[in-house]
Amino acid sequence: MIIDALIHAIDENTPIEYTAHCLKRMLERDISRADIINCILHGEIIEDYPLDENNTSENSFPSCLILGLKSDGDTKIHIVVGYNGEKILIISACYPDSKHWMDDYRTRRK
Repeated sequence: MIIDALIHAIDENTPIEYTAHCLKRMLERDISRADIINCILHGEIIEDYPLDENNTSENSFPSCLILGLKSDGDTKIHIVVGYNGEKILIISACYPDSKHWMDDYRTRRK
């Protein structure tokens, strides 16, 4: 997936859907829809999932993991985003932690 395609899709007002899991986690973690958009617009793809086997819903399509910032411009977040050319699906959103990620939050710990 290419970040420019996601940015263009947002600029073109492509429909954005959120999984129930994602909405629940966003509420628990105080991550807003504006934070999700900011992450996409200013973030970078750090992992690509061309055939996302984690998303077993009927909306399954290629996805990626994006590292970006919340709207405050300071707090790092990770989001998993699917895009099929017709809609954007926000699958997950969380704060990266040092237990699972190196200090750059781009590299997984082994």
